[in-house]
Amino acid sequence: MGQILLLGMAAGAASALLVAGVAAGTMLAVPLFYLAPLPIMLAGLAFTHWAALLGLAVASAGLGLVFGSTFLLAYVFGIGGPAWVIAYCALLARSNPAARDGLTWGIGGPAWVIAYCALLARSNPAARDGLTWFPVGGLVLVSAAISAVSVAVALLSVASSYDAYIAAINSAFEAFMEVQGDAGARTGLNPADASGIGTMVAKILPPTAGALSMVTQLCCLYLAGKAAQVSGRLTRPWPDLAAWRLPAATSLALALLVALSVVPGMAGLAASVGAATLVTAYVLAGFATLHFLTRGARARLVILTAAWVSTLALGWPALLIGLLGLVDAMFDLRTRMSSGGGPPAANDR
Repeated sequence: MGQILLLGMAAGAASALLVAGVAAGTMLAVPLFYLAPLPIMLAGLAFTHWAALLGLAVASAGLGLVFGSTFLLAYVFGIGGPAWVIAYCALLARSNPAARDGLTWGIGGPAWVIAYCALLARSNPAARDGLTWFPVGGLVLVSAAISAVSVAVALLSVASSYDAYIAAINSAFEAFMEVQGDAGARTGLNPADASGIGTMVAKILPPTAGALSMVTQLCCLYLAGKAAQVSGRLTRPWPDLAAWRLPAATSLALALLVALSVVPGMAGLAASVGAATLVTAYVLAGFATLHFLTRGARARLVILTAAWVSTLALGWPALLIGLLGLVDAMFDLRTRMSSGGGPPAANDR
């Protein structure tokens, strides 16, 4: 018990310091800020979700005392809370292998029963092979949902209506241009142009924030999992990250959100955030498919390097990679096209 308290307090302090570093205004503080979920996830994966929950409470209390309630709520809903939920889900397991698509977890039985199975696995390593762990595809969807909800809550905290939100972003953009001074004048932007750009930024910002939040959470989850695995404290067997896929029904949710995103007002803006996170999920699934299909290929390194570099440098190839993930989820490309490739992971098919 004392160890859990100590670990939770240390994780919370580390996470709070990473967040508070932004107040210093240095360039180094920005990348460190994105690592803020890492201590909470590491405490949850390497030790217990109670340590992660305590870390969440300690970090929230510290940030609230120093920076106020706004910082506290932003941390709970945007950083610490999602980190605890994802780490908690990652260690859920059950003995029934029937559900493998990541959608029926927590529905077929009470959540505490699944958590109890996970704790049994923690105390009995020999029973690991008899458990089905929460699939990677499910973790990606959990991250997508949390990111979308977090950004939607942030939108409502900024303004209660769409017009008020657009006005707030326009005001912020105009203030930014005024701060730029001569640099802004050299661009030749008049007030009407600045207002138009501000409106465009207001529409693009929420989906971008949702996708970035999701990628940040999953990167921190990977780093925390690797750290726990190297230390020998990861209860869950390491999954085959090239073998996971999203459930086929996810495409229906994406189509619905894309349709709703054209609705005017805050509802359409919130739907665009959900659509962006699901598109990001399909992009990640597409990369997993590409890694799987190129196993054993002589040009594998060239293909993967070209795919990753072009996506990071240009951006638009991500749409092609996402389409690959969508097609694989619907038509099982890995089974149809692979010949002698690595077998799918037992929990993440």
